[in-house]
Amino acid sequence: MKRFLCIVLSLCVLLSCTVIFSGCNNKTSENWPVTVGDVTIDKEPENIVVLNDVFADIISYIGYDIKMVGRSEECDQEFLHVVPTMGKGAAPDTAAITAAKTDLVIADNTLSADAKSAIESGGAKVITFDIPTTSDALKELYTNLGTVLGGKTAGKEKGEKGYEGLLEMLSTMNTATSNVVQTVAYIYLDENNQLCTFVKGSLEYQFFNYNGNSNVFANQAAPAINLDELKLGSPNFIFYDNDKDLAALKADQSLAGVNALKSNHTCQIPKKSFFRYGKSAEQAIFDILNYIEKTTKGTPDSATRDYSVPATTAETTAAAPAATEAPAADSAAPAGASSQNDSGEINYTVEG
Repeated sequence: MKRFLCIVLSLCVLLSCTVIFSGCNNKTSENWPVTVGDVTIDKEPENIVVLNDVFADIISYIGYDIKMVGRSEECDQEFLHVVPTMGKGAAPDTAAITAAKTDLVIADNTLSADAKSAIESGGAKVITFDIPTTSDALKELYTNLGTVLGGKTAGKEKGEKGYEGLLEMLSTMNTATSNVVQTVAYIYLDENNQLCTFVKGSLEYQFFNYNGNSNVFANQAAPAINLDELKLGSPNFIFYDNDKDLAALKADQSLAGVNALKSNHTCQIPKKSFFRYGKSAEQAIFDILNYIEKTTKGTPDSATRDYSVPATTAETTAAAPAATEAPAADSAAPAGASSQNDSGEINYTVEG
């Protein structure tokens, strides 16, 4: 286990430095102005507000979270706790955004027209992106975020390296653990209290499978799971979204013989971590591997990681500090390329 942590954390330092310092010396004419979509940015943004948790995760991963002076309430990642919240992503506190001397707001397409107009009237530019659903779109998002924050040369390179570094680190993590391949499953309840899992081919499915073990729902064509398939696959480990999910699994007596439930080899990993495609997804995979490693050696963690934090409102924060705090060394997920196949899916490997 110590060897595993040393490998992962050493790569964390090396690859993080590569990503972060690749953006140095970017205040030159060759970097600005930049145009992404229909938005042109004349100079490097100094104070940004991010109104989407996926974008915030990626911005943090590529090292531009130091520019964040505000976030929407949906951006509840623990590593962003020093950044004040400024309302909901669709209807933010525009007065707080203006008061923070924001020069760029990064949002998704749920941002209301009125809010966008008010933000622009306050002097900030607004750029919106779609949430990626394919690996190609995710790579493009990394590149575009790097470009608008660091320039068309240095920033673009930083975004591209960040994406490739993420895939490289995930690939490294799943080969640094035991050669014994375990059977695993991820299960959550949808809004209709139906037990579900990730659909094959989706980004969240691809990220979950970076754990390098055998997913009993590897061929899932729709979110709802077949309980007979769960019983037949009988995974050694089940990962779930929240306590309600685990209670539903334990309440069904027909599932009592499933290995993970019988052995109490279950671990909470919030579903949203797999939809954030940056620091959070990487940390989730690290935690899955760590849990499996410790459990198979008889030393499982007694507590569940807290992935989110209470909102810090702009009104109660005198200044808007940048998100510069790093996770503790013993729990940090490293920053860090594997390739994509012809279909656009991320390639991952299983060793053992």
